This record gives sequence, C-alpha cells and structure tokens, in this order.
Amino acid sequence: MPTVREFCTQSYRLISASNPTVPLHGDDLSLMITVMNQLLQSYAATGLMLTIAKDATTTVTIGQKEITVGAANIVPTPNITLGRLANLNSAWLLQNGVTYPLIDESRNEFFAAFKYEPLQGLPRFLIVLPDTDVVRLRLYPAPSQSYEFYMRAKFQLDGLTSNSDMNLVPQYYHRFLLFAVARDTAMYKGRSAAWDEKLEMLYKISKDEMEAASEVNLAITGDRASMLNGAYRVAAGI
Repeated sequence: MPTVREFCTQSYRLISASNPTVPLHGDDLSLMITVMNQLLQSYAATGLMLTIAKDATTTVTIGQKEITVGAANIVPTPNITLGRLANLNSAWLLQNGVTYPLIDESRNEFFAAFKYEPLQGLPRFLIVLPDTDVVRLRLYPAPSQSYEFYMRAKFQLDGLTSNSDMNLVPQYYHRFLLFAVARDTAMYKGRSAAWDEKLEMLYKISKDEMEAASEVNLAITGDRASMLNGAYRVAAGI
C-alpha cells in the first residue's frame, strides 16, 4: 500500500512533465495533501463520494432520546466514535433476537408531526440531526426498554499526513483520487492548462466507476399512516 507521499508524487505527474526521478519541491507535497484532505472532507457532505460503509453498534437505555456519532477525541465522547456520520444507509434495533427496523424520517416532517415529548415505547423513527462536530440521531419514541442499536453508514475520514498509508480507502478508489487531487492542485499551481480534455474525460470515467461501487441510502418503507401520533400507537399496542 503506497504512502500518501508516494500517492501524491504519482498524482502530480498527471499535471507536470518533470522527470519522474525528481522529487516534489517547495510546498508541492504539503499543498497536495491539503487538497486531498479537503476533497475527502467535502465528499463526506453527501457520502456518495465515500465508498466505504461500516457497521456500528451501541446500547440504548430506557428513555434515551438520542445517539451521538463523531470522532473519539470529542468531549463529551460520542456514543459511536467512528467519525462524524456522512451517510446513513440503514438502522435497526435488536432485542432478544428480534430485529426492529427504524424508519429514517426527515427533520421537517418529524418536528411538524410529533406532539408528545415524554412518549416512550418501541422506537420506530430515526431523525438525523447534524451538528458541527457530531451528528445526533433522535429516536422516536424514546425506548421503554434497553435495545442494541445497529446501523450501516459512512463516516467522515480522518485527515492524512505525508507518512500515512492509503489503507483508509480501498484500492479501487485510488485511480479516481489520483485524478481528483491532480485536477484541483492544477488550479492552485497555475497549471490549469495542463489539465486537458483527455484528463477530464478520464477523471469523469473514473468518477462514474467509483460512484457505481458506492452504497447509497436505502430507505426502509412501510405503512406510515399516522405512525407519529398517539392513536396509531394505541391501536398497534406499542
């Protein structure tokens, strides 16, 4: 697995005709690492450009309304410390071998519909509430019992340094990232002319191939009629 330094050296050759034995000079390396980290963080805005999805779990206790997701160095420590949540694919609760899928509800829909703040029972909905450093996952209603919470999601990657290796991203992602980093670096180095139509075409092809391997949000659907109000809960015996 190449180091970030080796990866940037290869990427820079896309926009420079220098002898391949000549190392990067000046701020070329630090600039490319900065660009790479900025790209990786911006890809976390939607999660589509991040191909890696992971399973995460934590225990929710009686009356717990929210689950926090973020980096391990945040105070107070989040419930799940795999990084800031970038994209939620699916979520569910588990108790005594029984799985209870959670419905990903929009914030606007939830805040316009829920009425009874103290309500507890079997959580049916999960509302994603992004903050600056963490993402809060609101359970509604709050659990009346303890459950194991599971989710499959993508998380914002940590920043890279020159000595980091590239194992944070799968190898099939590298080809796209080589083009993406060189494309943005060319603008900062005054080498926009070096990024020609052929390179742009290869960039778009590699981007499409990478996105095809990316997991997308798979919303769980079901009978949603009146599920947020108390009448449904009484009728369903929840």
